[in-house]
Amino acid sequence: MASTSATAQSYNDTNILGDILQIGATRNTGQFLAAIAGNGVKTVNAQEFAMSAAYSLDAANQNVISENTSLSAGTPQFYAKSQSYNVCQLSKLDFAVSDLRESATQQLDTTNIDAGGIAPTVSEFDRAAANAMAQFSADWEFSALQGTYVGRSAVGTDVAMGGLVDSTVGISTNTEANGGGTISEDKLNALLIEMMENGAQLERPAFIIRPKYAVQLSDIYGYQPESWDMGGVAVKKIMTDFGEFGVIWTNAAPANTLIAADLAYIKPVVLPQPNGQDISMVEYVDGASAKKGYIQGFIGIDFGHESYHGTLTGLA
Repeated sequence: MASTSATAQSYNDTNILGDILQIGATRNTGQFLAAIAGNGVKTVNAQEFAMSAAYSLDAANQNVISENTSLSAGTPQFYAKSQSYNVCQLSKLDFAVSDLRESATQQLDTTNIDAGGIAPTVSEFDRAAANAMAQFSADWEFSALQGTYVGRSAVGTDVAMGGLVDSTVGISTNTEANGGGTISEDKLNALLIEMMENGAQLERPAFIIRPKYAVQLSDIYGYQPESWDMGGVAVKKIMTDFGEFGVIWTNAAPANTLIAADLAYIKPVVLPQPNGQDISMVEYVDGASAKKGYIQGFIGIDFGHESYHGTLTGLA
């Protein structure tokens, strides 16, 4: 009998974009990605895409001319546009569970056996797939906030999206140094003033921070009414002179930094797969004694113009 070569075959191919965007907090990530998912997902047809086409106005002045001057044609003013770009990165997570492990439903891990029949009997492969989806979501949120931009230059390049705090494509105009220590209310106000002076819209603003800075914001802005049976504050919204800011904390936020972001201008970005799916989870067989699968997506982040957002750096 002639020998044959095994070829991997897909037996389940599922679009999981909705699951990724709604997976919720895992290891205290996911809140930022869930917040911007409400804006819809931007679909692009190339790995590099334009985020904005910005223009600048001249400083305001008292624009007057005389009646005599008005009789002649004036000098036309031209307002040039400049585009800013980001890229979709290829993100892929592989996972596999051996047939033996799938059969051993009462084996808690690689060494411990539960003989009492109380271990969960769900498919180990399904658990591994759920873990991979949660990891994919967490990685996307991390990249969207603090990814380092790498543009496409060759097929072998690991193209990477630039996150909000990456000054190459992200925030560079509005940034204030806290100078160490806990969040300074004065420095935070200075950042907001700088943002407004540089044209930030602040339509749906939020502070994006690591968990410990949520406590510091509560210390600054919290107010506890007198009560015999309740204490403490947990500030979720902060009123400023320039609008009401939400508070989103996530372990995917950069260290020592507070991001003031306008969520109205931020969207997840996908470049659809060849099969038309946004993010694919593929299960396949290749002759190995295991169930195998992978999650794959061409994903990015669009945050409009970087001057719509700001950072307070140098936090302790």
